[in-house]
Amino acid sequence: MAPSLPSIDITPGPDLHPIYPSPSTLAPLLEPYSGLDPTQRVELVSHSLRRACLFGDISLLSYLFSDPQAQASVDLGFNDEDGLGLISLTILGFGLDSDRDVEREECIRLLVSEGANVNHQDNGEFKFSPPFYFFLLTSSQPAGLRYITQP
Repeated sequence: MAPSLPSIDITPGPDLHPIYPSPSTLAPLLEPYSGLDPTQRVELVSHSLRRACLFGDISLLSYLFSDPQAQASVDLGFNDEDGLGLISLTILGFGLDSDRDVEREECIRLLVSEGANVNHQDNGEFKFSPPFYFFLLTSSQPAGLRYITQP
């Protein structure tokens, strides 16, 4: 008789890096009974936080700061793989020609109001100074972010 091999569970796990995270897709995954361990929660929230900043998704960013399950895993000192902090990531966004400049400004305001450090030094190629952030946050013109995207 041949020895039996242990069974392997090949059921796919939850997607911790969704392309378009949203509050409705994150809520069930962040519930205590979802089966995610703490490191998976942190990975999911970090990815979602990065995507919210990258695409100027104010509704997702607001959700991450307001939901108690998500808020526990939010890291405002996060740096992406290019060494950019959340505020710089939000400023640069996804591409230079964007129709989401107003949303990006709102995301920056929310990040700062939640405690993001405007003096945070990026390790990436782009460096923004605190006076530049101040300009963005106090600009009387809508879409002050266009300032950095114009040649």
